[in-house]
Parts: sequence; structure tokens; C-alpha cells
Amino acid sequence: MRRYIALACVIVIPVALFLNVWQSFRYERLEREVAQLEEQQRDMIEENKRLIAGIAVLRSPARIQSLAETELELERGFPARTVYVQMETGRQDDEARGP
Repeated sequence: MRRYIALACVIVIPVALFLNVWQSFRYERLEREVAQLEEQQRDMIEENKRLIAGIAVLRSPARIQSLAETELELERGFPARTVYVQMETGRQDDEARGP
């Protein structure tokens, strides 16, 4: 009986130590992976902030007006010079066909 207990201790203790070391290795690896993902997340948040700021600059009315006037050579419309055309839909097609 003592022989079986001694044999069990000889097998169980090294296996338990190996499992402990293996678990520690896995923990360290996961900890490094979490740190790397957190760094990646911080970088993405900073990039997102830069992109949002860029969108705000591109959407400014002053910039759009400047581009329209300089690059597209557009002029600001005045209500007195604006002509509105109203068309009735469907009636012209019916009249053109006839009876």
C-alpha cells in the first residue's frame, strides 16, 4: 500500500507542478495579448478623433462656400434672379397621345 502511495506522489506532484507552470505561461501570454489589444484600441480611438476633427473641418460652411466660388466658379444665387418652373406631371403625356 505504501508503494502505491509513493508511486502516486511521484506521478501527481510533477504533473501538478507542470500544470501550474503551464497555467502561468498561459496567463502571461493572455496578459500580453490584452495589453496589445488595449494599445490597439487606444490607437484606434486617437485615429477616430483625428478623423472626426477632419470631417468637422471639411464640412464647415465657410470652406464649402470658398471651394464653390474658387474651384467651381459658382455664384451665390439671389432670390430676385431665381426662376421657379412648375410642371404638371402626367397631363402632357396624355394630351400628346390624343384620343
